[in-house]
Amino acid sequence: MLSAPATAAAAPGGAQWAQPGYGAGNTYYNPGESVINAGSVNAVKLRWSSALATPEQWSCSGPSEPLVSGGRVFVTDGKGIAAYQAATGRLSWRHTWANPEDESTPHLAVAGGLLLAANHGCQSQSDPNGAIMALNLVTGRQAWRTATTIPLGSLVVDQGTAVVSGASASDTPAVIGIRASDGAERWSLDDFRSSGVSAGGRVLVGSTTGVETRAVSAATGGTLWSRPTAWTAEAATPAGDRFYASGAEGALICVGAGDGAVLWTAAKGASTLVAADGRRVYRAVTNGIEALNARTGRQAWTARLGGGTGQPVRAGGLLYTAVGGGKPLGIVNAASGVVASPGSQIGSLDRGNVVVTAGWIYLTRGNTIFGYAR
Repeated sequence: MLSAPATAAAAPGGAQWAQPGYGAGNTYYNPGESVINAGSVNAVKLRWSSALATPEQWSCSGPSEPLVSGGRVFVTDGKGIAAYQAATGRLSWRHTWANPEDESTPHLAVAGGLLLAANHGCQSQSDPNGAIMALNLVTGRQAWRTATTIPLGSLVVDQGTAVVSGASASDTPAVIGIRASDGAERWSLDDFRSSGVSAGGRVLVGSTTGVETRAVSAATGGTLWSRPTAWTAEAATPAGDRFYASGAEGALICVGAGDGAVLWTAAKGASTLVAADGRRVYRAVTNGIEALNARTGRQAWTARLGGGTGQPVRAGGLLYTAVGGGKPLGIVNAASGVVASPGSQIGSLDRGNVVVTAGWIYLTRGNTIFGYAR
């Protein structure tokens, strides 16, 4: 492990990146970041790195995008789930799978002092079961575990409820609401799927027939509105008043979260990799990133980055994305799309996305987790 030098920035305990897309809205936008910006990003250096655990035999689980809370960075690996000190990379605790070969890489979320992890078994292709469990953020001890008859393929936490979704060849697709504090089931909705996005406590779910999309309450599962169409939520606005959804024709559709009204449609360059900051919507397009005006859906700018791009991440006036072909991280100005940094101080990103919070950038590359700061 490479340890942090004494001059490295301290990651305050209040730093937060609680769900893979920053929060329940899957915005991939951290509005609180100010330390790393266009004027300081080139001064960022590698401060620590820690090798992730590798099982002695084949594992179905692997590295995930990090989450950050309470001065710790949480990430999955081939043996289970681990917590590292955010400022030094020192291991705080590890939760080890009893059978790594039968545990998929879990979906993680932080809520109420707990780290929630939802996944499923890997040995059965026709009838895998799932489970969601909660680990204490400080100690890693299991607080509760709730088994499900369906494999769990998505997770979002809002209004004190973990909303999970899944299906298999032998199971009816379902969306289930589970109380985050103790794992008790609050509601269940059969023959629907969820992509794991919540807009102000509203979760978009789609029927398995493809002819109905509903917004349901995260807390109760009750229907708030319904439309006779097929939409998949990719992100929400930071204010929680709109969904950005993929439509049946591959368009990006802006939908009012309160009533399901279509506010605009961007027909070209459909992508499931979307970020939103309230002013613009950013989506990965061929060899670049496109920014759309959040109010109208019209193109604001396009940045060509010379390779296939990954999930956009917005923080500190900058937009980050992986660039294919082993190229360094793409870093552009969020307002203009102009390249803000060559990205060489961070290097390439071979999976997922970066997490930018409280003056730190965290990412996984290969089988290692890295922390960068000024």
